[in-house]
Amino acid sequence: MTTQTAWTPDSLSTWRTFVAYRAERPDPLSVKERDSLTPLLRERYDDARIEFVNAPIVLPTPDLERLIRESKIVTGLNRGAQFTARQALAVSGSQTLGKSTAAMYLGRTHEDHERAKHSREDDQAFAPVLYVSAPPQTSPKGLMMRFASTLGLPLRARSTTDQVMDQVVDTLRELGTTMVILDEVQHLKTRAQAGMEAASALKSFSERVPATFLYVGVDLPQSDFLGGAMGAQMQGRTTMIQMQPYSIGSAAHRKEWEKVIALFEREFPLAEHEVGALMDEAAWLHAVTGGVIGSLRTLLRKAQIAAIIDGREHLDRAALEPILPDYRADLARERKERAKAERPRKEASA
Repeated sequence: MTTQTAWTPDSLSTWRTFVAYRAERPDPLSVKERDSLTPLLRERYDDARIEFVNAPIVLPTPDLERLIRESKIVTGLNRGAQFTARQALAVSGSQTLGKSTAAMYLGRTHEDHERAKHSREDDQAFAPVLYVSAPPQTSPKGLMMRFASTLGLPLRARSTTDQVMDQVVDTLRELGTTMVILDEVQHLKTRAQAGMEAASALKSFSERVPATFLYVGVDLPQSDFLGGAMGAQMQGRTTMIQMQPYSIGSAAHRKEWEKVIALFEREFPLAEHEVGALMDEAAWLHAVTGGVIGSLRTLLRKAQIAAIIDGREHLDRAALEPILPDYRADLARERKERAKAERPRKEASA
């Protein structure tokens, strides 16, 4: 059994735990082998499979591939001597589209690459990546204190914002940090005075740290951070990746959606499930989940766990239909059905 761990890093040590983590796929047993296990061994086998189903596995989806490519370009722009503001990358979208998951995977990839490149795989004095989640309604000092806390720096209540920033900047330079991921950026309310000051502090901070900044948040183009008073300054130095629900409106879009389904199927710890078995249900899965990858992941995870509990070793439409989707997907489907039902009425009255 693996150790239960919180997968939202809030310190360098928990970030390193995430970076080092690799999910262990249980060796699949045939139905005959599974049924020959003692009750205790069967329980352990099923528990191991369920833990694998829930593991934070990141799939090479089209969105992730696009993010990785843009990250390489932006990181390349920031190489060498830089005497003006560096370029940044932003990942935006609504909830459950996999923004944080993709950003954390990108950070892990960058950390692994930098450690291998500099032969510092086990060096605790080297931190190529810093991941921080912005606190809600934060002040400039509160934001810098969050950075300091994540780094494990001593916090003094009487320190000024500039003093905390100086300490954080010096530490990141000493640690050799070259990527800073700031999640939940929508929490920076720049049209309020405190938020404007926090965004201004972040701008100043990013100019002093020799790193590529990756901003992650909900609907960033409409947020205060990139759309408020500070937004004009940030827009010119930020490349925006907007993640959206998958569409199946064209052959190319449907192919992308089918690829995502196949990527999930490839990871199923079910002995008799073949990759591609759910392709005929692609349109149905899209209707149920709204094309939202987080909702698809939840639905398929629940279905796999139900199959393991029930002793089934494959998934099909009959196994999926009784599984309740998450509430967000349910609401989206209801809105779509209402809009579809109202369309003929509007056309008739026109």
